Amino acid sequence: MEMDFNIGEVIPGGILLVSYGQYSLGWKIGVEYLKREVEKGAFGIILNTTVPVRKLFERARSAGFDIVDAGKNGRLAVIDLFNEETALDFVYPVETIDRTLIIPRIEKVTDEINKEHNLADKRVVGVITTLDGLYELFGEKFLKNMILQYLVRSERLLRDGYDHWTMFIVNRDTIPKELHAWIVSVSDYVILTEGIMDRASLIENTVLLKSLAPWFTQRMFQTTVPAERLR
Repeated sequence: MEMDFNIGEVIPGGILLVSYGQYSLGWKIGVEYLKREVEKGAFGIILNTTVPVRKLFERARSAGFDIVDAGKNGRLAVIDLFNEETALDFVYPVETIDRTLIIPRIEKVTDEINKEHNLADKRVVGVITTLDGLYELFGEKFLKNMILQYLVRSERLLRDGYDHWTMFIVNRDTIPKELHAWIVSVSDYVILTEGIMDRASLIENTVLLKSLAPWFTQRMFQTTVPAERLR
């Protein structure tokens, strides 16, 4: 049975949080949301913080989305905090040695992407993959400050006529519980997933926790993968 993870259309400037546990593949839901938006004509901007871009591409491909194809066809850009040199013109490396310059550098690259692709006339979906990558690189204070600065910048962009929203993807098992609770509070839409293992199966729970859609009610879906018995 196909599960309906519909949380409604994300409002301009909205934040969708996809939060998964260490035994869950819930991050694939985030990839699917980005794929759907790009296929409908939106421009995607991925902030890559956790793995080299080659592995980012492979992980997205395993979830059914070809980032390289979208990038080469002018539908997506990657801001890469691994600062890798690639032959791909849609990948923008950012140096992270001086943390005081990270946010201004990301904003500068975003403005560059905006001008190159004329994003004033397009719907833009930004994705941070992952928030826990930023936490591991720079700590809690930096992460909170970056999100707060994003909220201010987001409102300014909306006033200037830009149509955009952002998705946060996070492995919540790698960040403090209180920090995760704060991220949930600033997010407008929240999807939580959890993988639970026992001797007989792997159970994946998905909770639609939060949405601004007026018809929204919280829902939970569950899938079970039985253990293969050795003979």
